[in-house]
Amino acid sequence: MSDSDGWDEWRRYVLKELERLNDNYSKLNDVSVNMRSEIAALKVRAGVWGAIGGAIPVAAGILWQLVAR
Repeated sequence: MSDSDGWDEWRRYVLKELERLNDNYSKLNDVSVNMRSEIAALKVRAGVWGAIGGAIPVAAGILWQLVAR
């Protein structure tokens, strides 16, 4: 088959483009995994700070009841 239709050139271009897209997909997947772990860590931190924030008024109320007696 002759290269008069230019298919060999297009074939190389298509394969190169597919490789580029695959690399981009892999990079985006890595970023997504990192973001998920960071979000999970932030959820834990928010839960801890929420528990501390909720415990402060409770502790203040208990102390007030002990002092008011």
